[in-house]
Amino acid sequence: ILLTAAARSGAVTRAIARAAATLARGDMLLLTYSGHGGQIPDTNHDEADRQDETWVLYDRELIDDEIYSLWARFKPGVRIVVLSDSCHSGTVSRDMATIRRANAGQGFPKRQRFMPPDVALKTYKRHRKLYDGIQAATPGSEKTVVRAAVILISGCQDNQTSSDGDRNGLFTGKLRKVWAGGKRFKGGYRTLRDRISALMPRIQSPNYYRVGAVNAAFERQKPFTL
Repeated sequence: ILLTAAARSGAVTRAIARAAATLARGDMLLLTYSGHGGQIPDTNHDEADRQDETWVLYDRELIDDEIYSLWARFKPGVRIVVLSDSCHSGTVSRDMATIRRANAGQGFPKRQRFMPPDVALKTYKRHRKLYDGIQAATPGSEKTVVRAAVILISGCQDNQTSSDGDRNGLFTGKLRKVWAGGKRFKGGYRTLRDRISALMPRIQSPNYYRVGAVNAAFERQKPFTL
């Protein structure tokens, strides 16, 4: 568990790299991220919206291209489950007023897990050499070959934001309610996403996304079990 100052980019990438070096066919990695999501301009031209999504870590933003490159280190047959309770929105500045109006009166938190657009832009400009250098040194996602099977269930779609809560993010709170210890849960990872989604407001739809090798048995198995 990496919290606050311990969740620096080097510590996170080293932990994932150690897992990649250790895990073999049939093994599983569960990776969860709960925090702010951000964006920086896509300078290696692998994003249709010309923005790279990020996880906002303690020292800097971790770019999605870096995460893809880490998946490529895992051996064939390894299964990876990623739960990301964060914003990954290409249109945050446009949608925020709509989101706040939609949340009003629904009993859902008004706080969002996103880096404000003005802060994101200032941060990128202040550290442009760093982020442009990372992208230049990291293959774009379309050039990355991932042999493991990766399932991502995230708190929202790319054009949405994730609501926060008093203890957990809204997505995490609903996930915990649906899972409820797992004793009575039946179904696979898609069922898990669908049941979480049924409890979410219409302005926040959890995403289900696959990367790398297709593994139907993995997708159908009871979540979080070997």
